[in-house]
Amino acid sequence: MSNFLFAALYVAKLSINNAFSLFKSSIELARIPSTESQLGPVVTAALNQFADDNEDFGKQINKNQKSGLTDDLKPLDNERDSLFSVIKRAIITYQKSSDEPKKAAAKLLYLFLTPYWNAGSLPLNSETDILDELLTKYKTNPDLLAAAIQLNVGATFTELETKNTAFKVLYKSRNTEVSAREKASGSSLKPTAVASYIQFCTAIEQAANLTPNPEIIALFNQLDDLRKKYHSLEGGTKDTPPAPDDAPAK
Repeated sequence: MSNFLFAALYVAKLSINNAFSLFKSSIELARIPSTESQLGPVVTAALNQFADDNEDFGKQINKNQKSGLTDDLKPLDNERDSLFSVIKRAIITYQKSSDEPKKAAAKLLYLFLTPYWNAGSLPLNSETDILDELLTKYKTNPDLLAAAIQLNVGATFTELETKNTAFKVLYKSRNTEVSAREKASGSSLKPTAVASYIQFCTAIEQAANLTPNPEIIALFNQLDDLRKKYHSLEGGTKDTPPAPDDAPAK
């Protein structure tokens, strides 16, 4: 009698994304038509349950990587970019003006804004920090404040600060929300997918030992190789075993 036994893998200790990746790869190997047709009813039933549970797991991961606040961030980002563009257009326009006071004001603001000119092309959080720095320096410099009034963009600077502050608050709220959702998803749906994976692997082991065929043996070996690759990513190692209540996936 054959003795096929999967390498130990403490699959529950894998991160959410690593677990999903392992499960997805395992299902894809088993779903190859020439292999799936030779699995037998018990293994096929375990595979179908595993695939259904992992699909739900994947949907929850995708859902929790998105936030309901994302749609609110986009308009705020567009508004602050638009306001900054208004200021820059005014500066460019008045640099060519025959009105010397306005031309001087435009030159002063241009020199001030040059290091920040492309802030709108930066990642969202970087843009927020850059605009914060810009606006802090602007508000504490009487000459810059006077120059902005001269070009009729003083109110625009004020509105830009309002939008940037609102964006910063919402951005932090979104990150907190996403983090909380990811934590919740890990404790709710991951165990179900893990249990289905263990059940599927157990069925493969039994088939390889009791009703073997070339396709079953080849699939067993492929799944075993996957487990060995993911072993280095889970919490338990040869020198630091997992907690006693974490049984290895069979």
